[in-house]
Amino acid sequence: MSTLSVEINDPHDMISETSNVVNDLEAAIDAKLDLDPIEYKNILVCGMGGSAIGGDIVADCLYAHSDKLIRVVRSSELPAWADSESLILVSSYSGNTAETLSVYDKAVARGCRIVAITSGGKLKDKAIADGIPYVLVKSGLQPRNAVGNSIGYMINAIATIGGPDLRDEVRATIPALKKYIASLSPLDSQPRKIAGEIMGSLPVIYSSNSLSAIASRWRAQFNENSKLIAFDGHIPDTNHGDITGMVGCNGVRIKPIILVEENQSRIFRNTLNATISTLKNRGMKPYVIRIPGKTVFEREMRAMMLGDFISLHLAFFKDIDPSDVSSISRLKLAISKRLGRSRKSKR
Repeated sequence: MSTLSVEINDPHDMISETSNVVNDLEAAIDAKLDLDPIEYKNILVCGMGGSAIGGDIVADCLYAHSDKLIRVVRSSELPAWADSESLILVSSYSGNTAETLSVYDKAVARGCRIVAITSGGKLKDKAIADGIPYVLVKSGLQPRNAVGNSIGYMINAIATIGGPDLRDEVRATIPALKKYIASLSPLDSQPRKIAGEIMGSLPVIYSSNSLSAIASRWRAQFNENSKLIAFDGHIPDTNHGDITGMVGCNGVRIKPIILVEENQSRIFRNTLNATISTLKNRGMKPYVIRIPGKTVFEREMRAMMLGDFISLHLAFFKDIDPSDVSSISRLKLAISKRLGRSRKSKR
């Protein structure tokens, strides 16, 4: 089948939903939030899946602006150092993610300063009952496609309570991001061509350190949308471990995909070129994608959106519905039941 074939299996219109990420981001950034100023000594973003990825991107963007530690927690546990002076952004799109609800309960018990970000569910109910401030986001999306909401509301919430304010920086990128995402939507666009290059291989997504959150997003989107196993990491760390496994996988069609920012230091360029040369000498054909953009935020958004559309087209080539995550739903239900039984046994 031609890589430009227009036949697609998209019964839930994932293309349109994915195309709306910048509009969702813009609405979230401009929303008026009912939040009071909060003093804090560190920030923890607690979430799973797409909610956690949103936290990773926000943490990356605040790296050069915040004088306080920002961490993302993907767990049902809080770190021991989280206390009454910690700001906990509890993010669950559905409001029913078992691990995130567990973290919320622990944060309440410790007297942490909490803001919940959700479209509803149990998290909203708990926040109302406990008098915890919450931000209600747009509902009805696939959770992984709610990332524009997640990023926008986190940045907005942090600024509203008195933290670093990146809202104007984000607003300044919106026109360029809208133009870029419009170029990704057509069925003969760059993402479909790249998907054709990847099809039939095992993608291993590597990035410069500043795009590591995006490499993780690509892996997750290949898993969920494309129903394709993939792995991620970052350079130069891969050269101190992963590279040995990469060159030793005889019989496996590995496709290294390397995401890098357009402007890099000489040291990184030399490291990247040596890595590419090593992979080529072992018969692999790494696909290097250079990401433009004036700010960290713009580069991360561009790279994320490109990967999202590539993952959709990988699903279309396989004639599968990219929206189907029934296996995840079954696993979440099983985890929720087990955690429920565990809580009851401790009473």
